[in-house]
Amino acid sequence: MLNEARSLNILTGMPWAWMPPGIMIVITVLSINFIGDGLRDAFDPKSSRK
Repeated sequence: MLNEARSLNILTGMPWAWMPPGIMIVITVLSINFIGDGLRDAFDPKSSRK
C-alpha cells in the first residue's frame, strides 16, 4: 500500500490509499516506545527520571 503511494497523483488525489498504513506505522512505533519506557521504569527503579 505504501509503495503505491509513492506516486504524486495518489498522494494528492487519493489520501485514503496511504493514510491508514501510515497511521498504523506511527501507532506501532509509538506503542513500542511506550512499552519500552514502561519496562525500563518497572525494572530499573533506581533510575532518577524526572
